Amino acid sequence: MSEKVRQIQEALQNAPELLAGKKVAAGFDGFVDSIVKVVNYKTESAGTVFFRTIGEFGSYISSKSGSGFSLESEELVQKLGGNMPIMANAMAGMGTSVNCVGAFGVPHVAPAFAGMHGNCMLYSYTNPGFTTAMEFADGKIMLAQMTDLNHADWLIIKQTIGLANLKAIFGTADLVCLVNWSELDHSNSMWQGLLTDILPGILSGQKQFFFDLSDCSKRSHEAILSAIKLIEQFGTYGKATLSLNRNEANILYKTLITDTPPADLQAIGNKLFTTLAIDTLIIHNAKISIAWDSNGTHVSEPAFIADPKISTGAGDNFNAGYCMGKLLGLATGECLILANATSNIYMNTGDSPGIAALTNYFSAQ
Repeated sequence: MSEKVRQIQEALQNAPELLAGKKVAAGFDGFVDSIVKVVNYKTESAGTVFFRTIGEFGSYISSKSGSGFSLESEELVQKLGGNMPIMANAMAGMGTSVNCVGAFGVPHVAPAFAGMHGNCMLYSYTNPGFTTAMEFADGKIMLAQMTDLNHADWLIIKQTIGLANLKAIFGTADLVCLVNWSELDHSNSMWQGLLTDILPGILSGQKQFFFDLSDCSKRSHEAILSAIKLIEQFGTYGKATLSLNRNEANILYKTLITDTPPADLQAIGNKLFTTLAIDTLIIHNAKISIAWDSNGTHVSEPAFIADPKISTGAGDNFNAGYCMGKLLGLATGECLILANATSNIYMNTGDSPGIAALTNYFSAQ
């Protein structure tokens, strides 16, 4: 057993004591997810055969160019969605209380969120979006309908939730998680609102801030630059961590450095970390997770899962595991290991793991 795993096991054993009194605030998205597989063909002998890979699906679509065609999907489950609700629900299941400011439905919370963990307190400012998540063995395609989300900004949040409530939620939190920046048209307005209306006057340097941009392919160069500047400003009030997958890291590299990112993930991160004025940078994919901080570079390789039960939400569970590690007082390298374990258990079982499941996972190492 490695020393890092021993440290994680000790922290998990002491989690109730370590988490007592910790406050987490999270924002600002909210979706209802329909998880589907796309039908390739049907036969009497084989039954329904689904597209296995995105490449296979893409080739089929390309072959239909110039003509109309239809696709059939089979829904596996409809569940709560959005980066923040999934991440918050996972953290709540590990034993911490999370105040969630998001799109859960107005005037009543949508049924999909009724099953969120009891440790989550929901503050809703608009109706959720709806996502059809097409899952394949090598990734997923997300088709999002934004409904009211694209019309909601910081002013709407203040009017709906109330400034006093927002100050209590975010101003007193030990950890603030701001995720899915890319899918909210007014996300920069929301982040700027926290910087302008909530954080001034609090004790600087005491908070942890965790950011995930999500897939920002559709966002402009200017909007991405503005988001990065805002993230750096949060560092005035504490330690800022930015988590990216490979696609997001490439986009950020092209935005900040040059149009041609290197093939090597560590080379991308080395350059990004020296460019960004943040405390920790994380880049992760299915094969490797790397983090950069003032103590150097940290690497963790997740177990390979050939046929996951579910992949939508795996990144959110990774982020939840990392943040839980920080709340438990673990070092960055240990947090990466805990993040990969959380994601792996989720992908294998379809459920976010609690402390007991994580303890069993590391006991088997």
